[in-house]
Amino acid sequence: MHKLSEKDTVLEMNKLGQLNCPFLFIIGFDKTENLVIPLDEISPEEIKYAFKDEFSVYQNFVDKDLINEPEISSEMISFGLYEKAFDFVKYNLELGNSFLTNLTVSNPIKVNISFEKIINFTKAKYKLCLKDEFVCFSPESFVSVNKNGKISSFPMKGTIDANVKDAENDILNDPKELYEHTTIVDLIRNDLSKICEKVWVERFRYIDKIRRNSGQELLQVSSEVCGQLPKDWKNNIGDWFFELLPAGSISGAPKEKTLEIIREAENDLHQKSQRNYYTGVFGLFDGEILTSAVMIRFIEKNENGLVFKSGGGITSRSDARKEYEELNQKIYVPVF
Repeated sequence: MHKLSEKDTVLEMNKLGQLNCPFLFIIGFDKTENLVIPLDEISPEEIKYAFKDEFSVYQNFVDKDLINEPEISSEMISFGLYEKAFDFVKYNLELGNSFLTNLTVSNPIKVNISFEKIINFTKAKYKLCLKDEFVCFSPESFVSVNKNGKISSFPMKGTIDANVKDAENDILNDPKELYEHTTIVDLIRNDLSKICEKVWVERFRYIDKIRRNSGQELLQVSSEVCGQLPKDWKNNIGDWFFELLPAGSISGAPKEKTLEIIREAENDLHQKSQRNYYTGVFGLFDGEILTSAVMIRFIEKNENGLVFKSGGGITSRSDARKEYEELNQKIYVPVF
């Protein structure tokens, strides 16, 4: 698989869009290593994908029977290490350098089933497996475009254990959660304004239920922000798509300064590595519509074994211990 630079990715997406040629794209968080592949050239032995949302149903592999019950164990990074990064982020928030910063970590894990079985049996709207590199089972849409050029974005921000007493009201009425979510919705509106003729909020703060393999449910808060693309949107897919990157929900606001904060804060939280593909985006253009997802709920293979990458939004009202505990909640493989 030939990985492309940002410039070459844009050019290839534009070319295939102009030809109405269906293709899959995978774009890393820092946009330096990307894949753009016509669907008829993809080998399921190398790349497996599935999209099952309200816009599309695509899958290039066959579900099989699961023999072993999946088991996952994690070794959380120390709270002290996390708190050091959290305090750095909080300091920058207090200085006004950022209003919201998404802070992510890598936690070593062990799983008793292979990447192939994880992609086959996890229950998620969006699934992607790059052989010997990573597997992703994401609940979060990025942007979708229908035949008429209406673009919809679905920022997801806010997670709570559904077993918490009065959980839905708790998260919807939490001032910190409201501020965090509103900040992201405003950021997405501004992003879409760069490429759209008009922009509006279709739905604000609705609840999705997500099941973990333990049977536990999580509640996640999302919104839907829409816009109208120009009629020739297929001819320059790469150009306008990259205008939206990185996704606001996994970076923060304002973007450029917040990205600087993220790079420094996360230096020790990913074992000296970058986020790589984690919190990038992947998607599919079928010749008429486009659908895409944010790469969260992510297991990566490195020289030391497997790591589960997770994160959360930090605001001036955030509590380090609560955010640390939320990271642990997000470590799961949804097979049930």
